[in-house]
Amino acid sequence: MQHRFIITLGLVVACAACSQQHEGHGPSTGSTPPPATASSSPALATTSATPSGLTYLYDLMQRPDFSTAFAALSGADQLPAWAKQGGVATPAQQVVVDGHTQLLATACKPHDCPSERILILYDESTHAMSGLFARRKPNAANDADSNDPANDDLIWLGAPDEASKQLLQHKLYSPD
Repeated sequence: MQHRFIITLGLVVACAACSQQHEGHGPSTGSTPPPATASSSPALATTSATPSGLTYLYDLMQRPDFSTAFAALSGADQLPAWAKQGGVATPAQQVVVDGHTQLLATACKPHDCPSERILILYDESTHAMSGLFARRKPNAANDADSNDPANDDLIWLGAPDEASKQLLQHKLYSPD
């Protein structure tokens, strides 16, 4: 059990460092923001999945309902192995899109977050899923801005509606 806690702690530290380095965000204050809308910051979804009480993409991939929906997601067959396993993730968040509360799970390629990132929206009540995968364009410089859509090739996963697409792109390029 202590080994799993150490690994989880290591992932949290790596994720925080990656977020600070590439997105300019400082560490979390520990407070939970108010419930989110499509245009505001989402609240953290808390469960007992990890010792910290937070849920990550890896944890969601272990759940049969989530993994079944992910396996059936159109475009998932084009994803690299790390994305199917959970990658380096930030805690899943609850977001509201068109009045429906969904989980937003985000992750990036281990040891190279700016080159590949994934965002998954999941409705726990209907098991509907959609997402966005961003891969750095081959001709983009290694130090290219991660928040510039011109540097990425995008793969839409599933069939997100316009509100979901807007939220996913906003979270990919303007994380708040």
